[in-house]
Amino acid sequence: MKPILRNIDHIHVFVPDRQEALKWYGTVLGLDPVKKLLFWAKTGPLTIGNDEGSIHIALFEGKPNNNRSVIAFNTTGEEFIVWHKRINNELSGFIEVDDHSVSFSIYFEDPYGNPYEITSYEYEILSNHYNKK
Repeated sequence: MKPILRNIDHIHVFVPDRQEALKWYGTVLGLDPVKKLLFWAKTGPLTIGNDEGSIHIALFEGKPNNNRSVIAFNTTGEEFIVWHKRINNELSGFIEVDDHSVSFSIYFEDPYGNPYEITSYEYEILSNHYNKK
């Protein structure tokens, strides 16, 4: 019998300054330190997450590697529209949406070059919103 994987627990992300990165991740993605894991930050990662506890990113201090593995977050169609506005308000330049025929995505990077995506499979809602313009 094959063992079951429940979910992705956390993702390692390397940043040159965790406190500086914490500001960006809090402002742009709304992620805050996970209180029960703060002790770890002394010798290991500073773990940040969302209020629901479904996302954890372990911030390690170090040189970002030439990471091209995109960390992709899923959301509803309506929330995607809100995220698109938020990301564009927080980052310099305008982030376009990509219509993948079954989903919509936006792609962006943190200040250290770590790549991110926000995507939604609620295609009809997003197609009506973005393609009517």
